[in-house]
Amino acid sequence: MNLLHWISVIMLTLGALASALVTWAQESTDSTMTVHVVQRGENLFRIALKYDLFAEDLAAANGITDSDSIAVGQRLIIPLAGAAEAGAETGTALTESEPKPIPTSAPRPAIRHSFSRFGEPSGNFTHTVKSGETLSAIGLRYNQTIDALATANRLRDPGFLSIGQRLIVPGIQLPRLTLELPEIVTAFSIDPLVFEAGRSGQIELITSERVAVGGQFLGRDLRVIERGNGLRHSVLIGVPMFTEKNVYPLSFDLKDERDQHFTVAATVQVMSGGYGRQTLTIDDNDLLAPAVEEEEIALLTGHTERFTPLRYWAQSLSLPAAAPINAVFGTLRSYNGSPFDRYHGGVDFAGAPGTAVLAAADGKVVLVDRLHIRGNTTLIDHGWGLYTLYAHQDETFVELGMDVTSGQMIGTVGSTGRSTGPHLHWEAWLNGVNIDPMQWVQESFS
Repeated sequence: MNLLHWISVIMLTLGALASALVTWAQESTDSTMTVHVVQRGENLFRIALKYDLFAEDLAAANGITDSDSIAVGQRLIIPLAGAAEAGAETGTALTESEPKPIPTSAPRPAIRHSFSRFGEPSGNFTHTVKSGETLSAIGLRYNQTIDALATANRLRDPGFLSIGQRLIVPGIQLPRLTLELPEIVTAFSIDPLVFEAGRSGQIELITSERVAVGGQFLGRDLRVIERGNGLRHSVLIGVPMFTEKNVYPLSFDLKDERDQHFTVAATVQVMSGGYGRQTLTIDDNDLLAPAVEEEEIALLTGHTERFTPLRYWAQSLSLPAAAPINAVFGTLRSYNGSPFDRYHGGVDFAGAPGTAVLAAADGKVVLVDRLHIRGNTTLIDHGWGLYTLYAHQDETFVELGMDVTSGQMIGTVGSTGRSTGPHLHWEAWLNGVNIDPMQWVQESFS
């Protein structure tokens, strides 16, 4: 009898605990916080954008003092009601993550347009040291001497740097508004804070009402991607390789549904990117003729300037071959003793003949041809202005107009065109501008 009594007590206790857990879980579901699992290529800025937050808010909620310190797999508290509806708690990479519409009758959020990344000294641009970097290489990237960097950071030993160390880079102007933000704009973000020639940047405008947006930068009209029921406006920018180091104007024209116009204006600095140099010898001088190169570039520019409003890629690109990289993007090149007035427009993978060439993301094939310089070439449209190109192939296995998926075998490595040996030459283009594809592997644009 006593045994049955204690069994009953235990069962009742367990039942009460289970009931309490269910109640707690229900309350947690209704809470104003959820969890995001950090994915490859994400940073605090991009995660905050997914949930209509500012990086400072996300950092404060998680006790983060260094925005560059987050790691893949880290769980971040997202202080936003309903964020779980966006699938954030699973950590799944979403094709589209939109802000909720802001009713026009709701109180307008405080305007916050600090372009400084969280944790950086106000008014200073900083560089975080990565594995293998030297002060000389960092100086080359930002057009700074070793002495200037050492003095600005009070370095006793310029030859000793630690991974993750933050260095102040003197002489760099952070983005600045040249006009006060109009009332209709609730957020304006630029990432990165300083653009680099040959690489990509992202700009976000969030408005309290539906507006049509047009923009200009570096003398080019910007492709504005409308999201979030017309409240979120994204721009992906490719900076042409030979853009000179300078501060350039950035402007947007906004028009609301009452035909009222508003202007957002700022300045953004462009740096050279710090690319190295290489001397090559080519036997076939006909392939070095400027007219041949110009004709091929014109062909590719014509294709890659076409804008597909659908996005096929998710967040970052995959590598196009299981082979070591033996040449990087941006290296200035001299052919047969010529000036260093040309550059390597892609990344080379030293695959043996017949090695599989893989699509870097989902997309649609828009070019399959044998070109003079790039040889057997495939060009894939991934949407939102992003294209990838695969050159010097031995064989191509896809046809014009075919849909491909990430990782699909589309050809084999070869040595066709202007090539010194078997390899895959892989390029990326953004709205008609040739850019570094590895940035899109290492970072997430969404």
